[in-house]
Amino acid sequence: MEEFDRVQVEKFVLACNDFLSGKFLDINKKLESVMEAITQSDDILTYLADKITDYDEEKGFKACFMLDPKTKNGKLMLPQDEKERVALTVTIFNDIQSGKINIAKFLETYFNDGRLTPTQNFLEKIIRPFKEIICKHFGVKEDVTKEEIEEHRKENIQKVKEQEKLEEDRLFEEQYPELDKLTGEIKRLAREILSTLKFEKKKNDNLEDLEFALNALIDACDGNDLLVINGLIIGVNYISKKFKNVRYLVNDLNDTIYDYYDFLSEKTQKNQEKSEKFDDFDENFEENEEL
Repeated sequence: MEEFDRVQVEKFVLACNDFLSGKFLDINKKLESVMEAITQSDDILTYLADKITDYDEEKGFKACFMLDPKTKNGKLMLPQDEKERVALTVTIFNDIQSGKINIAKFLETYFNDGRLTPTQNFLEKIIRPFKEIICKHFGVKEDVTKEEIEEHRKENIQKVKEQEKLEEDRLFEEQYPELDKLTGEIKRLAREILSTLKFEKKKNDNLEDLEFALNALIDACDGNDLLVINGLIIGVNYISKKFKNVRYLVNDLNDTIYDYYDFLSEKTQKNQEKSEKFDDFDENFEENEEL
């Protein structure tokens, strides 16, 4: 089964169940709710479109709803084939909504069997089987509740957010390739600087500021926040001027970030050159086609 919007299908099932409950029954209004739920589900519409393809509505209708010319009594012969059953139901829905079928007369003529009321008979022979077919096709519960639909709606929202996050991460990775290598090296150097500072004899505010900046730099690397990383490295450079024993490590830190931006620049240049080559190819191809 391909992926589908479960929430919209379940809303259709809920509308059918409300119809089948028979409470405060206004058939036209209840049918409107079912039809509205159908139109809001692209998956159901696609399924129904497949079922009504090549279906002869007039012929199919006449084969199921027959009228005795003498008594004017209606005879109902519903198809057993699932595709024909679905196509017939869609035809009935459309004809009722368009006014082609007078619902009161239609029910009284074809659904008056003496056991159930015409309305109840219509619900059991048309609406219920239609709902069951849809439920079976999509694999959803026939007795779904509003609470379950709301839960599935929240799951859909979460899934969309996760997909958006994956796409953001992919685009970020394209823009900043091998960022993990950069942040890994920066964290290594930051920790080495922190280790070296432990041997610093003069404990003062500058030392605390430097240690704070280095720890913040490590945290920024864990979050791959390049903008914050750049700002903190500038801060480390400024604060570390009074600590000669770590200057060589700070220089390594600077070289690491500079090398990464050189790498990005070279990659951008290569991509630009590749793009220009494709543009030239397209132009030449179009010129040759014109010739």
